[in-house]
Amino acid sequence: MKFSSLVLCALIAAAHLPAENVDAILARMDEAAVGFKSMAADVKMTTFTKVISDETVEAGKLEMQRQKDKNTRAVIDFSGQSDARVIAFSGNTVRIYYPKLKLYQDYDVGKSSDVLNQFLLLGFGSSGKELMASYDITSGGTENISGQETTKLVLVPKAPKVKEKLSKVEMWISHGATYPLQQQFFEPSGNYRIVSYSGIKLNPSYIKGNLEFKLPAGTKKQGS
Repeated sequence: MKFSSLVLCALIAAAHLPAENVDAILARMDEAAVGFKSMAADVKMTTFTKVISDETVEAGKLEMQRQKDKNTRAVIDFSGQSDARVIAFSGNTVRIYYPKLKLYQDYDVGKSSDVLNQFLLLGFGSSGKELMASYDITSGGTENISGQETTKLVLVPKAPKVKEKLSKVEMWISHGATYPLQQQFFEPSGNYRIVSYSGIKLNPSYIKGNLEFKLPAGTKKQGS
């Protein structure tokens, strides 16, 4: 009975681990950012559109690379979904490829490319100092995400240009880790997007040179 009581007390204590100190998390991010080059992960993305009260859930794969000039390249592959597409980010260009139609579209994000880089790198490759420069950061306590104890960080953008598109971000980081298991992006409109990561690989050896998505032969630009 005494042993069982000790085990129960230990389980209760573990279930209420205190949130990690925000400064400690950001300091770990500073250290990790120095060696960050790329990452790959399985992703699940839940998108909520308020005006039609619609929620869409998609699963895919993400590859991301931070280059020496601090620009970001990324490829998100949702080709296994009913709305199959591959989204590639490179510099000022966002390319969307539709494999079922063998068509692609290019979008020039222009002056918004720095904002896009912030979103893509949020929690992966960003140093704590960079995050503090761009966001007011507070602790949202602890939560269990996918069986792991995490500290939730609440980030509110400082720049008016970013606030126009993003009212706040919540980011869940496992205790002792330097990257998020989950992020939630809130828009001023009431729309939001939740991105969950699993099977995370940091600096995988197969991401070499410049990360890019190569269009299959026979692909045409939409409208041409």
